[in-house]
Amino acid sequence: MKKIRKISIVALLLSAFCSFVAFGKEGMAVVKSVPYEEENYAYYYDDRSMATNEWKHVWDNWYYFGDDGRSVQNTWSEIDGKWYYFDNFSRMLHDTTTPDGYTVGPDGAWVKDGQVVIEKAANN
Repeated sequence: MKKIRKISIVALLLSAFCSFVAFGKEGMAVVKSVPYEEENYAYYYDDRSMATNEWKHVWDNWYYFGDDGRSVQNTWSEIDGKWYYFDNFSRMLHDTTTPDGYTVGPDGAWVKDGQVVIEKAANN
């Protein structure tokens, strides 16, 4: 019985260590906004820099990281002239209807009357 307990403890410690090492690589991390304690994600590279103004495909989902390096969450966002909806986990929705009743296509862009809605930049 003692031998099984020792083996179990060693296996648990090894799995915890291996998990910790894996999270030290490039990838997403949860960040909190103070003072609101709102959680969203940031994507860090191996050199500790953050992804900004770019898409990342992580965990079989698409995420967009804005100017501040935080994921867009629970809102619509205009990116390169197209509108995308991101859920409360920052995942871009696609091939579905958004919570507010709009349709998004296979690339996640807002679709109206079968056409992707593209917003033209105003000339100033």
